[in-house]
Amino acid sequence: MRLVRPRFLVPLILLMAVGAAVTVADASRSRSGISPAPAFSAAEQSATPSANWLSALGALNGNRYSALNQINTSNIGQLKVAWQAHFGLSKAAQARSFGQEATPVVFNGTAFVPDAFGNVVALNAATGEQEWKYTNRIKGKLSLLTTQRGIAIGDGRVYVATPNNKVVAIDQGTGRESWSRTIGSLKRGESMTAAPIYYQGKVIVGISGGDLGARGAVRALDARTGKPLWRWWVTPSPGEPGSKTWTNDEWKHSGSVWIYPTIDPNLNLLYVVTGNPVPWNGRAVGANKWTDSIVALNINTGKFRWGFQTVHHDIWDYDVTNPPLIFDQTYRGVMRHAIAVASKTGWIYILDRATGKPILPIVEKKVPGYPKGSPEATYANLSPTQPFPVGDPILNQCPRKSAWSANAPDGKPYRVGCIFTPYTVSDEGSFTAFSPGPASLDWPPPSYNPQTGYLYVCTNETTGFAIGGQPKAEQKLTVGGLYVGVNFAFSKVKAKTPGRVIAVDLRTNRIVWKDVFPSACYSGILTTSSGLGFMGQVKPRVLTAFDTGSGKKLWNSPPLAAAPMAPPVTYTANGKQYVMIVAGGGGGGAGISGKLGDSIYAFALP
Repeated sequence: MRLVRPRFLVPLILLMAVGAAVTVADASRSRSGISPAPAFSAAEQSATPSANWLSALGALNGNRYSALNQINTSNIGQLKVAWQAHFGLSKAAQARSFGQEATPVVFNGTAFVPDAFGNVVALNAATGEQEWKYTNRIKGKLSLLTTQRGIAIGDGRVYVATPNNKVVAIDQGTGRESWSRTIGSLKRGESMTAAPIYYQGKVIVGISGGDLGARGAVRALDARTGKPLWRWWVTPSPGEPGSKTWTNDEWKHSGSVWIYPTIDPNLNLLYVVTGNPVPWNGRAVGANKWTDSIVALNINTGKFRWGFQTVHHDIWDYDVTNPPLIFDQTYRGVMRHAIAVASKTGWIYILDRATGKPILPIVEKKVPGYPKGSPEATYANLSPTQPFPVGDPILNQCPRKSAWSANAPDGKPYRVGCIFTPYTVSDEGSFTAFSPGPASLDWPPPSYNPQTGYLYVCTNETTGFAIGGQPKAEQKLTVGGLYVGVNFAFSKVKAKTPGRVIAVDLRTNRIVWKDVFPSACYSGILTTSSGLGFMGQVKPRVLTAFDTGSGKKLWNSPPLAAAPMAPPVTYTANGKQYVMIVAGGGGGGAGISGKLGDSIYAFALP
C-alpha cells in the first residue's frame, strides 16, 4: 500500500520483482474424500466458528473469535507442533513475494491455504499431508504488491484472487479450475490483496492499487459461473453521492480496497473500508469521498447506503486498511447494532451499522493549517477540521523528536509534527516527521471477544516516517507505476520495533490493558472462548498465546522456520483442536521485514 504498509514502502516495492500468471491445475494428489462445501446459508456463515473456519473472517461478523476451548489457560503450556507443511516455493520465489499473509480456511478436516502468488494447497488438517495443489505458473509481470490474504469456499469450490487480477474458482475435491474471470488490469495499476468472500451464491472481492494510480472498487461475481453481477467504485462518478467532494478528474485514481469486508445478513449490508486519495498531496479542493472511509453497500446490488469518512482530504496515508467487524453491545442502557474499525490514525471508530452514525461521539475539531491564500495553503488544500473519536488513541500520535535529530535528505532539519500536522513544498524544511507510522497499525486483523467485550488489536511501536511535498511540476504520476507525488524519508535511529497487543473496551473506547512483546506484531489476533489469544511475532519467530483478561503472556512456540506474518486460525480434526498459522515472512511489508520461508504450521495438545 503503503509504501510502508502492506503496500507501502516505496523503496522496498521498487526492489521487488513483478509478474502475471497463467493458471494451471495440478490435481495429481486429489482425493475424493474431501468434503465439498455447501452453498452456505447466512446462518451457517454467521455462526461462531468452532470445528471449522469457513472464511478469512471466521464468521461474517469478522470477529475472529472461536468457541473452541479444548486448548485453554490451564494446558496451553503443553501445546506442541503437530505438523509442518510447505507451499513448495523456491528461495527466489520467496524473495519475489511481498509477503505470505494468508488466512487458512478449514472445512470438515481439510485446510485450504493460498500463497502470495495465488497458488492454493489443500492439506489434511490433522496431518498436514497435501491432497492437491493448484498452481499459478508465473509468466510476465506481477503487481508491485504480490501477496494474497486468503481464499473463500462455498458451493463445492475454492475461490482465489490471483496476482494477475483473476478470480479463479477451483473444484474443491480435485484442485482443477472450474472457471476464471479477469476483473482488473496491471496497466491501470489494479491488483487484488484482499481475500474474496463467498455469500449467497456471490463471490465478492476488493480492487486495490491506489498508490499505483488505480481507482478502487468492489466487485461481485456469480459463484457458479464467474459472471459479473455488480461493481461499486470507491470514488464516485459525477452525480453520485460524494462526487461534489472531488475537483476535475482526480476521482479517477484513488481509493483502494486492501482488506476483506464484513456482512450483516439481517440488514443485507456489506461493510467496506477504503484507501487514501492520490497523489498524496497537491490535489485540488475537496474532502475526497469515499476514500479513507467506512462504507455500507446493499449486498445484492452494490448500491451505496451510507459512508463515514475518517480523514478528510488525506495527505498522510492515514487510510483504513484494518478490517471492519460487527457486534452487538449495550450503550447507555440500549442494545445497539455496531460496527468498529481500527485505523492508522490510531483511533477506533464505533458506528451504528444501520445508519453509519457514531454510537460514541466523534467530534469534528480544528486541525493545523496554513494561512488562507498562502502558497502552502493553495498547494495542500487541507480540510480545516478532522474527526476525533472520544476514547483512547491506541497509537502514539506524536513521534519522538530524538529519532529525528539528524538532517533530512535535503540537508535541512526535519520538522516534527503530530497527527494532522500539514506538510507542503516550503522553504523552511521540506520533510516533516509523523506518527503514527504506516507500520504502527495496518491490515493485520483484530479480534472481538464477546465474553470480555474487548477488541484486541495488533500494533507496533515505530519511529514513524517523514514526508516531503513535491511541486506539482515535479510530480511524476504514472498509472501502473508510483502515483504518490511525494518524497519519503526514514529515521536513522535503528530502534527496535516491539509489538503491542492492546485490549480496548468497545463499550467505552478506552484501553483496558496493553502488553509489549519483544518483536513486531504483524499477524493479527485470534481469541477463543477459553480465555486465550494468539498472535505471531516477527523476531523472535514464534506463535504466542496470551491471557485475554490480563494480556499476560502464557506460551511461546518453538522458533519457526520463517516469520509468522499471517493471521492464526483454530479448528478441530478428528476431535482434536489445532491452531494453524502461515510462517512465510515478508519482503518488507510496511517496513517490517521477517525471515522468508514457505511453511504452514499446526499446533495441538499431545
